[in-house]
Amino acid sequence: MRRTVLAILSAAGVALIGALPAAPAAASAPAESITVYVGSAAGTSGAARDGLRRDSAVATVEQAQEVLRAKKALNATILVDGATFRPTAPVQVTWSPPGGRLTLGTVGALAATTDCNTFEDNNPDLEYGMVLTADNVTIDNYVFQYCRNGGIRAMGTSGNRISGLIVKNSTFQRLGGYWQGGPGNGYGGIHATYADRIWVENNLFSNLRNSESPASMHGVYLANYTYNTTIYNNRFEQISGDAVRTRNRGDNTTVDLNKFWKVGAYAVFSDWRFNSEGCSTDGLFDRNQVGNTTFNNDRWNVDAQGSINPVRVRLWGHDTATNANLYGCASDPIVFGGNNAYVSSRPW
Repeated sequence: MRRTVLAILSAAGVALIGALPAAPAAASAPAESITVYVGSAAGTSGAARDGLRRDSAVATVEQAQEVLRAKKALNATILVDGATFRPTAPVQVTWSPPGGRLTLGTVGALAATTDCNTFEDNNPDLEYGMVLTADNVTIDNYVFQYCRNGGIRAMGTSGNRISGLIVKNSTFQRLGGYWQGGPGNGYGGIHATYADRIWVENNLFSNLRNSESPASMHGVYLANYTYNTTIYNNRFEQISGDAVRTRNRGDNTTVDLNKFWKVGAYAVFSDWRFNSEGCSTDGLFDRNQVGNTTFNNDRWNVDAQGSINPVRVRLWGHDTATNANLYGCASDPIVFGGNNAYVSSRPW
């Protein structure tokens, strides 16, 4: 009898279990690292282009970001095929993995070139090669050229600051209004506002110049509360404005171990502001090699600070660039580290 009862209970249990609804599927966990490929010529006819292999590459960096967003990657890489990468508008970097990092690199040694001459709409008000609004992004092995306003625009705002940008092993060349017809000026190979912890390493800034306002074009331009920037081991040449410019509390900017040749309208490293804005603080210029003449072939004055004529390696002031508008800060926005050197020929 007991065996019969157990059998009946067992059968009933099976029936009850079979009647229970299936447990929901577990949510997919974020992937640790994912790489997405970009290459307009990749993929075979009819193949799904999910970007997860070179032969299924997506067409744009923006599409690659959407793939990575959906995959919930913690550390994400977008590799571009330099042979086929031809963006037709500024590259928009609007996403990075929360708590991780987005790296924009290349498949091989050939750099990814952003050439504003290939853009379909040359907007003089926003003609940068790349516009970035995301945190923790690395840009590696890119070329930016023939863009009116500059190469990379790191566009933080007072309500949405950005942090953690790394730019390395890249080239910024032939940027500024001089290289484009019509009105409009350039501002910087890298132009950042409301940003923190920018690292700029092992890049070339070459032939950056304006026609209308030559002194407004810079290699690196850090404005409006951009803090804690390191500019390390880069090369700057033929830049019509000051190679490094801070403005309105571009605090704690370190310019270290760089090489400069024929750069600057007024200085190599300057801090300039409108009268209503604040002086920057804690700028350091150390272990750099400086060619002994400016972009305009004026010789540098070796003194630490002085009038615009003669020009100085470091300089600060406000509003119109005149001798009367120099100084005006409670402390020097830029100090020398004591290990800089003048050179009489290009130092690379």
